[in-house]
Amino acid sequence: MIRSLTKPQQLCAAYVFAHALTHFSARWFEVQPGISTSIWYPPGGLALAFLVLLGPRYVPVVLLANLATAMTGASSQAVWSVLFFPTLLTANYATAAWLVRRWLGPRLLPGTTRGTAVFCATIVVAPLVTTLIGTAVATIMNPRPASFELSRFLESVFNWWIGDATGLLTVVPAAMVFVGPWLDGPPATAGRRVAPSRALGLAALRGAALLGTLVLVLLVPALREQRAFYLCFLPLVWICMYHGLPGATLATLSVMIVGVIGLRLAGTTVASSYVFLLFEVAVAGVGLGLGTAVTRRNEAEAQLAASNAELARLHRLELDEKIAAQLSEEKARLEVLRYQLNPHFLYNSLNSVYGLLFENARDAGEMVLRLSEFCRATLTGNRDELPMLGAEVDALRSYLDVEKVRWGEKLEIAFAVEPEAEAVRLPTFLLLPLVENAIKYGGRTPPGVLRPAIRAQREDGALLVEIANTGAWVPPGPPRPDSTGIGLENLRQRLQRYYPDTHTFTTEEQDGWVVVRLRLTGDVALRRTTAESSFA
Repeated sequence: MIRSLTKPQQLCAAYVFAHALTHFSARWFEVQPGISTSIWYPPGGLALAFLVLLGPRYVPVVLLANLATAMTGASSQAVWSVLFFPTLLTANYATAAWLVRRWLGPRLLPGTTRGTAVFCATIVVAPLVTTLIGTAVATIMNPRPASFELSRFLESVFNWWIGDATGLLTVVPAAMVFVGPWLDGPPATAGRRVAPSRALGLAALRGAALLGTLVLVLLVPALREQRAFYLCFLPLVWICMYHGLPGATLATLSVMIVGVIGLRLAGTTVASSYVFLLFEVAVAGVGLGLGTAVTRRNEAEAQLAASNAELARLHRLELDEKIAAQLSEEKARLEVLRYQLNPHFLYNSLNSVYGLLFENARDAGEMVLRLSEFCRATLTGNRDELPMLGAEVDALRSYLDVEKVRWGEKLEIAFAVEPEAEAVRLPTFLLLPLVENAIKYGGRTPPGVLRPAIRAQREDGALLVEIANTGAWVPPGPPRPDSTGIGLENLRQRLQRYYPDTHTFTTEEQDGWVVVRLRLTGDVALRRTTAESSFA
């Protein structure tokens, strides 16, 4: 019977069932017994996700579900409220869904700048409109009116809003990640393949670690009194690194469900409930942000693997040299995209965050902030033109800020970039591999403080860039396990492609310093060519 229904019809049935189930179980999620406002109200998130995925023509389904659940528990409610509040909720989320579909299409997830802005605005504004109008009407229609108190009114608005907002924050992303692709059809699979039983076991282990840590904090009085919810970030990062955005959405939803039930069973206070809500917002922010970054990296690697496979197939078929050259350009572009989120740099940074959590929570927070700024600088930008050297230097500063948190006083950074040099346009991330090598290999050789220095200037119509670090030269050797395969050789190939006869690239050791010099002559303010377009 169910298989005979179309996917939208199946989703309608699932929505009505989930709406009723979560609505009538909302008593578990009250701020505390005696306060009717729920700390977490998922039906709002279900309604918004349902209408974003299927469109405005399914508004009657949401309205009927709201009316049915309101009438079922209407014995102590006025008739006007049974009709008014379901209509208000439906109209508000239908309007929000219509705007989202117009701006983003049938998906509501963070990721791009536009998508993140619309996602955050929808999570905050949509429930706020409902709570302001609903609380105002309820105050006016109160059969036992009392003197109006602004503080009491705002408290009622906040308690209502926080329940609906957390419902949207935890339910909508999970629905977009799992239900959206199901509606579109079976997704293509690529990347690493793991035996299903093993993959399921590892996923269960990571989920158990996350929820077990949360339960431990709720059960142990000392941890609960210290509100040590931050311990959950360790397994959360573990989940996001292996499962990306799907794992992050499930982790966020699971933490919310287990947390609010645990708080209720533990006899929590209103203040503790609000502390947990702030923790949940942090979990959602870190989880969705890191999950999105990891998912984009995995997609880039999958595209690179597909490009390599296609290139190999064309070589086997011995196609002409022009087609092979075009695919080689595509491979190089995808390698640049993959470098935008260097996995080893990310792993090392997250390991440092893990260590700092137990030593200095302030430094751990500072490192997460710097890492977020670096990811924003490397994952966003104008693709229509080559960036200026000044933008490359800003990205280097963000990268070195992260390293500075890790190294502390053992890292002293110096920049000397002339204003005239900042206006020169260069291929994306031309200098980042050099700075990364200066930190990686320079840190192995100096006995004390590592002092990387980045200098750039215009000289006789050319651009001269020097990247130096204290220490000794580490000669090239066989490939190592800690190498990403995107280093100096890749840089030399890009220089040969962009500046075939107008560049010099040297490395030398002098007076306790290793100095890399890059000199670009001729027209250093690059003009766009067909080759450059494929990298933009």
